[in-house]
Amino acid sequence: MTTLSRRIAAFTSRLSWDAIPAQVQDKCKASLLHNLGVAVAGGPLAEEPLRYAQMLQEGGAMATSRLFISGRAATVETAALVNGALMHARAQDDVYFPGLTHAGSVLTPATLALAEAQGLSGRDVLTAMVAGYEAAGALSQGFAMRNAPRGFRPTGVFGVFASTVAAARLLGLDEDATTDAIGIAVNQAGGTGQAWVAGTQEWQLHIGFASRNGITAARLAAAGIRGAPDALEGKAGFYQAFCGSAEGADEAGHDLGQVWRSLEVTYKPFAVCAILQMPVTQAISLAREYNLRQEDIRAVRLRLPPVEAAYPGTDSRGPYAGVGATLMSTQFCLAMALTRRSARGADLQRLHDPELQPLIDRSSVVPDAGLRTRGFVLEIDCTDGRTLRRESQAGGEPFNWSGDEVAANLRAMRDELPLSAQGLERLVEVALHAQQHSSADIVSACVADT
Repeated sequence: MTTLSRRIAAFTSRLSWDAIPAQVQDKCKASLLHNLGVAVAGGPLAEEPLRYAQMLQEGGAMATSRLFISGRAATVETAALVNGALMHARAQDDVYFPGLTHAGSVLTPATLALAEAQGLSGRDVLTAMVAGYEAAGALSQGFAMRNAPRGFRPTGVFGVFASTVAAARLLGLDEDATTDAIGIAVNQAGGTGQAWVAGTQEWQLHIGFASRNGITAARLAAAGIRGAPDALEGKAGFYQAFCGSAEGADEAGHDLGQVWRSLEVTYKPFAVCAILQMPVTQAISLAREYNLRQEDIRAVRLRLPPVEAAYPGTDSRGPYAGVGATLMSTQFCLAMALTRRSARGADLQRLHDPELQPLIDRSSVVPDAGLRTRGFVLEIDCTDGRTLRRESQAGGEPFNWSGDEVAANLRAMRDELPLSAQGLERLVEVALHAQQHSSADIVSACVADT
């Protein structure tokens, strides 16, 4: 019987650029642009990971990859870790909602670090990225909702498979060796949600660790290390350990190459939790439409599906220890949106802001079993007796953007980027035509020019 690891490996190890549908190719380039853009914007919120790279003082023949923004030389592993943390610093990176996983910010840094070290092309980068998106999607869909309530963070747990198969693809591993790499990667999956509650910074490192660990898994397999062939569905394997059961694993991965899960990857216009993107969008809209001031608002309620209302950090009035706490807090993000009429990365650092606190105190999260996943009801009780209301039953995905729409969002963010107008247009051109450029060109477009 073919194991799940081998089903994944059979698809990803043979995948070619020409076999990828044009729609999927374009989607991958849009995802590349979005994630690189938010990484370049993430510097002010990722000073510690950047300081870590500086402390290592890597150089010489082993420093074959570069860090975003600074262009500093680093080893492949350090570039993957630090660029991964940087890409996730604003929590604005893309997300595959059926698997609750930020696959793009895990696999993109790993892919670029390894491809730059090997002098590979943008076409190689994109092919490896599609392989990573599809693998992580197939392995997380239907399982992440079992994983998260156990205290694990799905991106840390499932994301490592995205970077592993992408790295294996770039290293030219065959089906057998890629199967081994996946088996090895099982032993490097991890990450809990407690950082959201504590407001500490591990949430950024979940992405960096998964990005780096995927490269390590693939390189170990290339060196001949074997991985358990049934590491995923075995009775003491991945799904049993992280999800409590391997039920459904037999059905996973059979539709690879027929169903393209990377097409379901969506983006975030704002630097807040994925759950809060549309509620924040609507709060900004209401504040502008009705010219709301804090003194006009008596109470704010956000109704969410119970599983989202209970996600670590979602229902928090503070005190906030760091941006990991503010970007997750419904109360903080709605107060920021209604008061500032925006949601910028710098605003996440307003941890003890007396301007926001009164509205934070008047805001609440209400679990509502009648709402489907991604649905919400936002209610604002005004002092004049009106209740303003916006809702969504998640009938469609508003942020499944084209490359042009991603570019427009980044242009709207340009004053948060260390790029000139010309530099931003260079990033847009290189990412959306990445198959015509080298991997080094892609990384160069992410180096600050202001």
